Amino acid sequence: MMHVNRDDLRPLIVTAPKIRKMLQLAGLRFMCSRARWLDSEATRIGIALKAGTMTSDEVDAKLEKMGALDLVYPELMGAE
Repeated sequence: MMHVNRDDLRPLIVTAPKIRKMLQLAGLRFMCSRARWLDSEATRIGIALKAGTMTSDEVDAKLEKMGALDLVYPELMGAE
């Protein structure tokens, strides 16, 4: 078994302003594309649920797989 040194887990520090800006812009582009995908999936799942082609259990499974179930239910149930 290989052990990882904690110092190896630190994030990469980029000090060159141009490189840092390029990496930030790439990260933002990725976030935007992920948000568009998430919106598309949510819309598709919502339409299927309304049409009856997906059950609530199937939607829960999709939300769980997407990592959204923990975010959705506490808000829906009024939990803090």
